[in-house]
Amino acid sequence: MAKVKFNIPVKCGEKFELSVEDIASSGDGISHYKGYTLFVPQTVKGDRVLIEVIKTTPRFGITKFIKLLKPSTWRINPECPIYFECGGCQLRHIKYDEQMEFKKKVVKDSLERIGKIKLEFDRFASLTTVPEIIPARQPFFYRNKGIFHLKRTRKGLKVGFFAKGTHNVVDIKDCPILLEPINKVKEAIRRSTENKNVSVYNELHHKGFLRSLIIRQSAKTKEILIGLVTTEGNFDSSFIQDIAEINDTLKGNYKLVGIVQNINTLKTNVILGEENRLLWGKDYLNESLGGINYQLSLTSFFQINPYQTETLLKTVEEMLTEVKGTILDTYSGIGSIALYLAKNSVSSIIGIEENEVAVEDAKKSAERNGIKNCSFLSGTTEIHLKNFEGLSDTKAIILDPPRKGCSEEVLNSVLKIKPERIVYVSCNPSTLSRDLNKLCQEMYCIKDVKVIDMFPQTVHMETVVLLERKG
Repeated sequence: MAKVKFNIPVKCGEKFELSVEDIASSGDGISHYKGYTLFVPQTVKGDRVLIEVIKTTPRFGITKFIKLLKPSTWRINPECPIYFECGGCQLRHIKYDEQMEFKKKVVKDSLERIGKIKLEFDRFASLTTVPEIIPARQPFFYRNKGIFHLKRTRKGLKVGFFAKGTHNVVDIKDCPILLEPINKVKEAIRRSTENKNVSVYNELHHKGFLRSLIIRQSAKTKEILIGLVTTEGNFDSSFIQDIAEINDTLKGNYKLVGIVQNINTLKTNVILGEENRLLWGKDYLNESLGGINYQLSLTSFFQINPYQTETLLKTVEEMLTEVKGTILDTYSGIGSIALYLAKNSVSSIIGIEENEVAVEDAKKSAERNGIKNCSFLSGTTEIHLKNFEGLSDTKAIILDPPRKGCSEEVLNSVLKIKPERIVYVSCNPSTLSRDLNKLCQEMYCIKDVKVIDMFPQTVHMETVVLLERKG
């Protein structure tokens, strides 16, 4: 049978005016031309714009924003000189209240479209029509980790983020979503890299030494940990000494505690390699959240917004207040959720984490906080959950997977364990909705949905869902 030919009403290179009707989950504006869907970057619902078509497919087209003809009432001046070049933020040109409406809609649409979950009032449940959204207390200067790429050019050294959809480095002097000291430390390292003529990695030719720069800081303790991602080799001692003196050379309250070299010799887009070498100080920083002191190594996962992380921890705690018995915290990282729950609970908390460095951090954090009702298992969630199948004392499970969501194997184990409650923490509404669909089809119902704006000015969000076993 011959394929159906689609009549695409536009051609690449064609320019015309459009009115933006909505915002896609990617943050791009959505418009239609003769029934054909067009995505318009850097726009917002209500904008009238001049665009150029740059790509067509049978289902949709991609355009390039040329000129703003009439701004939407949702639009604001982003006040960032590189905002439209940089791929770090996607929503800064939109009023913050409207960002919240956008994120709430993304979660609701995803749950209904992918999860087949109708969010409506039910007299047997406490769920309301729309998920509750919790805005950020600090929508700027909140991010506690910066990962910067480097590139040498004729005009000098670029240190910054990749432009959207490319590996072109956009030079950044002062990023408005990073904790301010991270910007200052990054600029000091730029100067030292230039002054000491440190070899910089060339991704195209797979040559050079310094690949990426990672700077972590605790908003509470103010401690700073620096990671230098390199190919195989050693730094000149004078370069490391230069960086180590940041506490003295920068004006202000800076507490650099360690410099770690991470070795990545592979020709890959993956930033971190497997080997770490301590060059100066210690290989971790101290973080403090919700009354818990955490040990945080360079490669360990930790939420990037400390202010909203406290909101997340309290939200999970409230959802599990009535649980008495063993709680499993899967994909537990350095134990941020597990340790917080254990501090204020008589329940036994067991964290499961694949990253061995993170597990060591979690165990040391439990020891330094005197927490004895919390333990950690090293290995995959798939392997460890099988050991809890058929045991009756597991009363709740926390699922906090990466963006890809839970595997079929994990969901099947959860359904065999049959906990009274599940709290699913997700940074990806699509995979969250897919997994909830399976859990709700089998034996669970949704009792509460909260969207936490963990990543202001970006399209990303954290969603926390409470599920209870039916009957």
